[in-house]
Amino acid sequence: MQEKRGMLGSIWGALGSNDEEPMREAPTMQVPSTTAFVVGEKIEIRGDLTGEGDIQLMGGFHGTIDLVGTIVIGEAAKVEADIAATNIVVGGHVKGNLIASGRVDLLPTGSVTGNVKTGSIAAAEGASLKGEIEINRRQAQAQTEQDRFGPASSEKLNYL
Repeated sequence: MQEKRGMLGSIWGALGSNDEEPMREAPTMQVPSTTAFVVGEKIEIRGDLTGEGDIQLMGGFHGTIDLVGTIVIGEAAKVEADIAATNIVVGGHVKGNLIASGRVDLLPTGSVTGNVKTGSIAAAEGASLKGEIEINRRQAQAQTEQDRFGPASSEKLNYL
C-alpha cells in the first residue's frame, strides 16, 4: 500500500501538485432542455395541468391539461381529461376531448372517447376513436386562446 501512495505522490509531484489528492469539482447534473416530464405508471394525478414543455403520462390523470408542447399518453395510461396541446400522441386510453394545434397521433394501442379538433391526425391500425373529428389546418395554424379550454366570450363568464 505504501508503494502505491509513493507512486501516486510521484505522479502528482510530476504534475506540479504538492497535495496527495487533486482538487475535484463538485458533481453537477446536466438536464437537457428537451427532457419531457414523466408521470410513472403507478402515479395518479387529479387536477389541472398547465404550462410549457413536454410530458409523458404513463399512469393516471383526471382533470384538464392545457399545454404548449407535446403530450404522450403511454400504453398503460388511463386519462379522463380534456386535453389542449400542441401535439398529442395517444398510446393508452383517453376519455375526453382533444384539441391540438399541431397533430394528433393514435398509436395501435391508443383509444379515445371524445371529440378531436386538430390540424392533422393519424391513426394506426388497431387504434380506436369514438367521437367527432374536426380537421382545420388554417385554424390550427392561427390558434387563439378561444380554442383552449375555458370561456371564449364574456357571455360564458356571466354566472349571475
